[in-house]
Amino acid sequence: MITKLRQAQDSWIAKLIFALTALSFMSLFGISGYLNRAAANPAVIRVNNNKISLAEFNMQLEEQIRMARKLFGDNIEITDEMRNSMASELVQKDLSELILKEVAAQKHIYIGNDLIRSIIMSQPQFREEDGRFNPARFKNFLSASNFTEQRYVESLRNDLIKSFLINTPVSGIKPSKTLVDLTAKAEGQRKIFKYIEVDPQKVKIDRKITDDEIEQYYSDFATDLIEPEIRDISVLELTFDDIAKRAEISEDDIKEFYNNNIERFEKPETREVLQMLFADQETAEKASKALTDGTDFYAAAQKFAEQSKEDTELGYVSKDMLIAEIADDVFASTKGAVVGPVESELGWHIMKIKNIKPGSKMDANLARAQIVEAIGTEKAYENAYEITKEIDDKLGAGSSLEEVAKELGVTLKTIKGLTDTSDSPYTEVAFSYNQDEISQAEENDNGFIFVRIDNIVDSHPQDIAAATPKIKQLWEESERSAIAQEIVNDVMNDLENGDKINEVAGRYHLKVDTTEALTRSQSFAGLKQSQMVELFNDDSTGKQFTVDGKTVIAVTDRDAAPREMTEQDMDVINRRLNLDISQQAASQLINSYGDKYDVRIKYRQLGLED
Repeated sequence: MITKLRQAQDSWIAKLIFALTALSFMSLFGISGYLNRAAANPAVIRVNNNKISLAEFNMQLEEQIRMARKLFGDNIEITDEMRNSMASELVQKDLSELILKEVAAQKHIYIGNDLIRSIIMSQPQFREEDGRFNPARFKNFLSASNFTEQRYVESLRNDLIKSFLINTPVSGIKPSKTLVDLTAKAEGQRKIFKYIEVDPQKVKIDRKITDDEIEQYYSDFATDLIEPEIRDISVLELTFDDIAKRAEISEDDIKEFYNNNIERFEKPETREVLQMLFADQETAEKASKALTDGTDFYAAAQKFAEQSKEDTELGYVSKDMLIAEIADDVFASTKGAVVGPVESELGWHIMKIKNIKPGSKMDANLARAQIVEAIGTEKAYENAYEITKEIDDKLGAGSSLEEVAKELGVTLKTIKGLTDTSDSPYTEVAFSYNQDEISQAEENDNGFIFVRIDNIVDSHPQDIAAATPKIKQLWEESERSAIAQEIVNDVMNDLENGDKINEVAGRYHLKVDTTEALTRSQSFAGLKQSQMVELFNDDSTGKQFTVDGKTVIAVTDRDAAPREMTEQDMDVINRRLNLDISQQAASQLINSYGDKYDVRIKYRQLGLED
């Protein structure tokens, strides 16, 4: 197969020679990138002279993590396992791109900037209603996607190279009918299973832990039976609201803020506007006459401007949202009036005022209250440094935390029993200072805090009486697991000796469940897909699987009538096999390319094992 792939690729490559343009894409739209490739930055993935630096790789990895948080929420915990998995996939992606870049260079396949530029300018998300390319939309897309222009261009270039060197050569490889039929037969196969679940949590213990066992556990698990360090603290918290109340706000401040933020207090008049846009005056005049003759605006827009209803509706707009040539006329007209045709740099416009929402002004007292609050908040941030410095000076001069709190008019908080794992906003600060020390001003989301360490109880081993409840819990968990494992061993041994699962279950007072007829893509008792496949492929006396702490012991009861495959099922199988074969062929093709080059990956510097 690989030989055929190479032949197809070599014959096809000969027809794909592009002229190389040495211009930087920055000259196309005037947007600069920021990717730093400092010489001191080590290369961690290299294919011949093409390489990915450590900084570049880390930047790509952080972008993937940001994307994951964007998709699943900021609270998602990115574990080391998840990070390593992302990093491993990224290594494969970067390595494939470098190999293909090297192949493209050796086969003189170049993707010129003219081609990239035409692709970008033809993408509908970057174009105006009149079809013209809008650089601002392109910039906004890059910003929202965390792309620099250079990286976006590079991704397009890589996609084109991949299409030329990989996708097209393997696209003609299709699964054989025999393979499709065998897969359909396997996926249509159905079986009925009997199974037993052994759950350690439900196992009964027929004895109690002895004193000797308690002492042995106390000795064996001494390092786990520790009382954590405990700290009692006092907290002076000065919020930004507290600081804002101390700010002096003049009438001039209020007036200036109002004038500079008028849009927050006065809403302009808005109008619901329909619009037709024409490239020439003649067509615009025809549409205008049709409206005069009674034609519906939407119907005229569809006939003369080839606009849909959605294209015609501008929605509610303020005067400053319209171009100058038509804004005055639109906002001087009455509801239902038609304005135009009027010419602008975009063409000829006909507008209709569908509805009018009058402007509004916030009540003066309400506006004043909001202004005072806003200015106070602004000044709170400006004055925070001076106030915290003043508090530091007073504490340094010998004032107590209580005296400072009283002077400021805030309540001193007392918090007892903090451990280093306590879910408290003060934990980190509390464990950063010694007995009787007062922290420096520490900023948090609400303002600033000063923390005094009032008392420290050092970490120490629990005495045996205090540790006994935990020892009993550890012993019970161990005892249940041991009993459950003994039951599993006995059941499996009896099944291997030829006993039926119903007989074995009765012997050990276990419940037997029977499934309905299942295909290998279905499941029971929480079994994973891979476990179901293993069960289908093994008709031995019994299989055991661990599922969520339980042991599932299953046997095949009997074969059931196969599921009939519909045309839709066969189409899905065909598509999936086609994708699988294409991916395998693409992987083999990339590997065949890579075998010719000097490929190096520094796994240790990437934080991955060799």
